[in-house]
Order: sequence, then C-alpha cells, then structure tokens
Amino acid sequence: MSPDPIHSSLAGSAERRQAAWPWLLLPLIVLALFFALRTVKQAPPHHATHAENPAESASSEAAGSR
Repeated sequence: MSPDPIHSSLAGSAERRQAAWPWLLLPLIVLALFFALRTVKQAPPHHATHAENPAESASSEAAGSR
C-alpha cells in the first residue's frame, strides 16, 4: 500500500522552517501603534485650546474689573 499523498505533504511541511518576518514585523507594528496612540493622547486638542483661551481671558478680565 502506498503512503497517502496528503499525509506525506503534511510531514514535509512540518519539517520546513517557518518564516521569521512575521515575528519581526508584528512587534514593530505594535510598538508603532503604541507610540502613535500615546502621542495622540498627550497632545492637547487644537479646537479645545482655541475655544477655551478667550473664555478664560474674558472671565479673568471680568474678575479683575470688579
């Protein structure tokens, strides 16, 4: 009886070396995502700083004039 071609191909693929690039690429992607999200979290929102500054200066002027 001849060996099953499915089992012989599985045995051959199990002996092959796995590719190393996914193990190198995945940590780089995770680190890049981490630093990008940390930068976005630490940066002040641009629309909120422009909207709050005139209100704060107006309230401080009103408090100073009293």
